Amino acid sequence: MLLHALLKHVEAEGLGTEGGTLFLGRAPQDTAAGSVFLPRGGTRRDYAQGLRRLSFQVRTHDPDYLAGEARALAIADALTLRAAPAGGCFVISCLPQHEPLMPHDETASTFTFIVNYRADWRVA
Repeated sequence: MLLHALLKHVEAEGLGTEGGTLFLGRAPQDTAAGSVFLPRGGTRRDYAQGLRRLSFQVRTHDPDYLAGEARALAIADALTLRAAPAGGCFVISCLPQHEPLMPHDETASTFTFIVNYRADWRVA
C-alpha cells in the first residue's frame, strides 16, 4: 500500500524531475524507527523500454548493524510486497545498498533500495 502511495505521489508531482523530498513514517532525525524518504532530485527515471526505476532510502539507528538491516528490509518488504496487487505495479527488484551515515558510526545507517516498475503504471 505504501509503495502505491509513493508511486502515486511521484507520478502526480513529477518528483525526480523537479526534485523534492517525501517522507513516509517518521522523520530521519527520529532514531527510534526507520524512515523512508526520497532524496531531493534524481529519484525517478526511465530505466529501460517499458520500465522505470525509483530509488528510496530507509534510515535506521540500531546498535547492531544486522538489526538495522533487518528493520530496513522489513520496511522495504512492506512497501513492495503489499503494493503489487493494490497498486497494479510490478516490482522487478528491490535490493538494499548499505551506507553508514557517518564513517565512524555504523549504528546510524542508510539503506538505499532500487525499485524497478512498469512505466505503464497509472495512478488510480
